[in-house]
Amino acid sequence: MFSFFHRTPEINLDCFTHSNATYMTTPIVKASKAFPDWWLKLKPYTPTFHHTPDNPYHLSREHEMTARDCYSIRELYKKGIILENWCDISFRLENGFFNYWYAANSDKPEVHPREQLGEGFPNFHHIKLVSPWAFREKTGAKFLWFGAEWSLDKLEIKVLPGIINFDIISQVNVNIMFHMRDGTFTIPIGNPLVHLVPLSEKNLKIHNHLVTQEEFNKLSLSSNKPSFFGSRKTIQLRKRNKERGTCPFHGDANG
Repeated sequence: MFSFFHRTPEINLDCFTHSNATYMTTPIVKASKAFPDWWLKLKPYTPTFHHTPDNPYHLSREHEMTARDCYSIRELYKKGIILENWCDISFRLENGFFNYWYAANSDKPEVHPREQLGEGFPNFHHIKLVSPWAFREKTGAKFLWFGAEWSLDKLEIKVLPGIINFDIISQVNVNIMFHMRDGTFTIPIGNPLVHLVPLSEKNLKIHNHLVTQEEFNKLSLSSNKPSFFGSRKTIQLRKRNKERGTCPFHGDANG
């Protein structure tokens, strides 16, 4: 049996998966371990050539800083964690529709009805990639969730941003949008998808766990929907029970 309660001042993020392949090939890592390959290949400076003002036929050679020396990128990757794509998934788009194929190391992706978006994103398809990970964090620390844009340079997709905490909800499914343009593309396994940054100055520690399917189902809201109104109602009830506190006689509010 696993335990995810750590009595330390840090933020301890426990990351659970029932997939041995995911645990071994695409574990959750600190962002500092997931700089884009193209960025790592850069030199801090690169030679550039400019026409001189007094002689348009003469080129002067100078050195310009590259993105490798960009302060904002370096600072970004000092923070948070990276969720990598856990399996290959390919798309074929044609005449406003799309098909997809995905490797066995994943649950089936989900597509939400267009009505949920109203007039939003009229030129995009939506799909939700169902993650084999479940996260738990006991203090309620909030995390900023956004696309790992520096690693999505070869993919025309939008990873939808938000703010989330993992003491009530544990799912880390990835909602993406992609253009309604005919063609094919693949999101390969190992490609960073999501960058999560805690909205806190506390030190973040990651703990990856390989658990059984039964233990994973207990963590994931997706495995149990007791309400017609979906997971939102379930989350509200769990939050209410958490806020009730503990019983002074039995130690548990439900005891």
